[in-house]
Amino acid sequence: MFDIGGGELFGLGVVAVLLFGPDRLPHMAREAASFLRKVREFTSQTTAQIKDETGSDLIRDIGEVTRQIRSPRRAIVDSLLNPGDSPNSTAPVSKPHFDPETP
Repeated sequence: MFDIGGGELFGLGVVAVLLFGPDRLPHMAREAASFLRKVREFTSQTTAQIKDETGSDLIRDIGEVTRQIRSPRRAIVDSLLNPGDSPNSTAPVSKPHFDPETP
């Protein structure tokens, strides 16, 4: 996700020590860890609540839509190969009627 090497990490540590001081830095690190823990707990509780209220099918459907958004080419190919499987189709797919006499 982040491409941070050892030199960049060391540089960030030195800057943090210079900005906040060695006495405040451990307290700030604890607060940051606590904040991240709360965010993770909130997201897991929210996901569990969505699963409980809507069923696990919604989560699976959201995952499928997300995959299709990430790969629009694949979604187009799937919809062209399997037109009856799309959620918006209610009637069987038929060829349009072409009448050469109508303008």
